[in-house]
Amino acid sequence: MHTPPDAAATLYFPDELPAALTAEPSLTVSDITAGAARALDELLPPAEPALRDETPRYAHFPWRNALVKIPGPSTFRRLRLDRNRHKLTASQQDAAGELRIGVVGLSVGHAISLTLALEGLTGELRLADFDDLELTNMNRIPATLMDIHDNKAVIAARRISEIDPYLTTVVHVDGITIENIDEFLDGLDLVVEECDSFDVKVLVRQKCRERGIPVLMETSDGGTLDVERFDLEPDRPLFHGLAGDLRIEDLVGLDRASLTPLAVRVLEPTKVTAPMAASAIELGHTVTAWPQLGGDVLLGGATVAAAVRRLVQGKSLSSGRVRFDRDAWLDGLEDPIDTHGSIPVAQPPADAEPIRPQVQPAVEAMTDRELVVYAASRAPSAGNQQPWQIIADDDAVTIVLDRTRTSTLDVEHRASAVAVGAALYNAQVAAVARGVLDDIEIVDAADTLAGRARLKGIDTGSRSADAETELDALLARGTRRGVGDGSPLSASDLVRLHDAATSDRTRLVALDDRADIDRYASIIARSDRARFLTPELHREMFAELTTDPAAAEGIDVASLDLPPAMAGMLDVLRRADVMALLDEWGGGAALGADAGARAASSSAILVLVQQGTTPADYLRGGIVAQQLWVAAERLGFAVHPMTPTFLYAGDDATARTLSSNHGDELAALRDEMLETWPLDAGEAPTIVLRLSRTDAPVEVSRRLPVRPPTSAGQA
Repeated sequence: MHTPPDAAATLYFPDELPAALTAEPSLTVSDITAGAARALDELLPPAEPALRDETPRYAHFPWRNALVKIPGPSTFRRLRLDRNRHKLTASQQDAAGELRIGVVGLSVGHAISLTLALEGLTGELRLADFDDLELTNMNRIPATLMDIHDNKAVIAARRISEIDPYLTTVVHVDGITIENIDEFLDGLDLVVEECDSFDVKVLVRQKCRERGIPVLMETSDGGTLDVERFDLEPDRPLFHGLAGDLRIEDLVGLDRASLTPLAVRVLEPTKVTAPMAASAIELGHTVTAWPQLGGDVLLGGATVAAAVRRLVQGKSLSSGRVRFDRDAWLDGLEDPIDTHGSIPVAQPPADAEPIRPQVQPAVEAMTDRELVVYAASRAPSAGNQQPWQIIADDDAVTIVLDRTRTSTLDVEHRASAVAVGAALYNAQVAAVARGVLDDIEIVDAADTLAGRARLKGIDTGSRSADAETELDALLARGTRRGVGDGSPLSASDLVRLHDAATSDRTRLVALDDRADIDRYASIIARSDRARFLTPELHREMFAELTTDPAAAEGIDVASLDLPPAMAGMLDVLRRADVMALLDEWGGGAALGADAGARAASSSAILVLVQQGTTPADYLRGGIVAQQLWVAAERLGFAVHPMTPTFLYAGDDATARTLSSNHGDELAALRDEMLETWPLDAGEAPTIVLRLSRTDAPVEVSRRLPVRPPTSAGQA
């Protein structure tokens, strides 16, 4: 439907006024021609004589029940745009008056349309929006309470018509659809796209590219103006290729969760303002729609108008983006009286040569000692920090705790000790498989924690078939973080897992009841939220992640198996300023939602418990933890370590020290876990493993190079 009868003024010559209209007793009639004639006399340079002889018109505004006598179109335009002169030349203003511009989306688009009309930068505006005005729109749309429930495009058209009834406005109250897009675009010189629907954004650009129509977009966040010159670059990818060269056909059948990461990539998540990025995480949780400020929207009208002015002035306007961030400008306020010089910006140091990951040789080609060393190096560790030094000689392979490779959550190096224990288990299995194990021992001195596999008869021992089978499983072991199907453990699986985890110093707490799994999912979700919102923990968490294929440590982002919506938000999630805002708002529930959902999809949550809290106790627990992990994989389960933030805090006071702003919450979560699944006196948790059935691939983590053979006496 085009231009409802009450969306634009109707113009009449004086002798053509309908009698029924002038007879309407409630009609308000006014005349501005006398004042206009005086203003025309005062113009410099003097107005052309023909303007004085131009026949006036009557403009009827039915929504106001008003009739206004106005100058003729040339006189009206000369007077209304007189103050544009010297900003725009007369010829430029005439060229602008020939432009036909379409505006899609009349929330932000209202201010843009209004500014284009105010500056006389268009002769025809086509306005498309299917939505009606609501009270929640009135922080940014300059409408009135009397406009509530009217179509947004109609409201904008009325306001523009009241400013310039000679300006042509065409209103599409059905918005933009596949059915009407061609009709909307016919004859347009420029499109300003400001709609909320990502599929419509793609449709508009695809059709504009086909027709060679440039597209402008203002995001009302940080003053971002986007320009796509399809008139000059007919093959330019939509959105500059930030989300691939999309077509509307690519989006058919996609739900909001699938569209969101595409939209986020288009916004360039590392560059949007912190409030907008944080709000993206809170959508559907604490906010129902994207936040927008009236001042930002009005700034958008100004920036789009500036871009259109460049077109009519013949100035360069290339495809790309620019940001008019007022907060950044205000941060840079300078006192003109201040004589201080600028502070030089330090240059970053040159990049160091990257450490190349260890390359796996063929197992059968390894000597016995090489295999034991390699197997030890394949052990898991928190954040893939590999907190050890592996020292080999003819008599032993020793895994020494490296206290420099640690983190805040590695309380008293307990997680690292578990990793050293897992490495010792691997070394033991490899040595047994080759028939060269003498014994294993644990060194727990004042400044040293180590596990040592003593060897005998290097390259001469008889092999163990059972140990070789265990070794194959151990070397194939990996973390699989995919969402599970929630299928339960069988009774026999549970028995075998208990057998793998039970020793004279360890036992297994298996959470296989759905209520227990959901309770743990709730705890891990809240724990993860606190981790995101704690500055030091957030910093360490993202320092662990890498996308560098040459990185020898850390966790490959690809191995996280993130859902598309979260993967698309990763650059937002890594921003400390965004986390600070979420914390300030009391938000961020979505930050733990992914961990909670993964835990809830599990077949079981395995809590390995050990006796004692000495470093050696955690090392022994690590031996059993690795044995349990391999056993679970041999049963066909995906294994994902999912230890809560507070796991290695031995008491509430220590838990509080882990977070500068969420310490009390971590202590409360620790208490909740211990009250739900109590430990016996002297016990401590070793690790928490999530078991699931999933099609997610096994990700084998990168590894640092192993030190060359040296003396084991260093242990």
